[in-house]
Amino acid sequence: MVAHQWEPPELCTCCASPARIKDCFLNGGQAWEIEKSWCANAARIMPSLPRVYSEEREFVRRAIRFAVQERDIHRFLTIGGGLPDTEPMDDYVLPFTSGQVVYADKDRYVLAYLDLLASEHDQIDCVRGDFHVPGTILFTDVIEDLLSDGTPICLVLNGVLDATDDTEALAATLGCYTERLPPGSLMIATHATVDGLDTDNTADLALVGQMRQVCQLFRTPHWPQRHLRTAEELGHLLRGLDLLEPGITFTANWANPRRAGDRRPAESLCLAAVAAVPSLRTAYASVAGVRASGRCAR
Repeated sequence: MVAHQWEPPELCTCCASPARIKDCFLNGGQAWEIEKSWCANAARIMPSLPRVYSEEREFVRRAIRFAVQERDIHRFLTIGGGLPDTEPMDDYVLPFTSGQVVYADKDRYVLAYLDLLASEHDQIDCVRGDFHVPGTILFTDVIEDLLSDGTPICLVLNGVLDATDDTEALAATLGCYTERLPPGSLMIATHATVDGLDTDNTADLALVGQMRQVCQLFRTPHWPQRHLRTAEELGHLLRGLDLLEPGITFTANWANPRRAGDRRPAESLCLAAVAAVPSLRTAYASVAGVRASGRCAR
């Protein structure tokens, strides 16, 4: 990797960055002292948190391999995925001559890193944009070119959806993206949850409280807190898409032949789904697209 050659930009260090928090939990090398302190505090509150991040990453790896090997998709758009040095998605994609990876992010630190990565690989691009303002991503030259020939792509939303508390607004925003994905495209999504835990069980009730407390820790003047959703609520967000087996499940459970037998899938505390864009759009998807049109404007 190129991290040792990189000089990060001068940025405000008053708040921990979600991208570097994830990097720290995944044993990357980009976390600053403020993130290391944040992670230590969060891990004291919820000791299983590093494993939650690890299981989310492992799910994304498996889902990307599925997209490449089973669906023959070699072009990926990942939005808000943070720093890629802990597990660069392009390792799976760039061996193909048709492979292309586009990263979109609003974090200046992440963008500076991605700019360097893109300068060294012709098949990698990055754009500055905010997931919640779809036009800042969808109407860039890079993305318009990615979508122009109608070839299926894979959209990766890892740790993005749980940054918004308004489910209906989020559904409209997501519709801006899915309406523009070519038929046969895939979407890989994760979402924080406490679904599947038994609140009548003392240990589970404590875990629910820990997770809610950690979600609140994310709130800073620059970043929103994280929000929890159930599998049913995530399913609502994905309406109009075809969920692939095993449907919405936990990250540790999705197509995982090596799942630990001594741990319940619900302890992953993160939902996982892979969904396909159908050849024929449903009536719901068409209506959702109309409702989302205002959000999707340039």
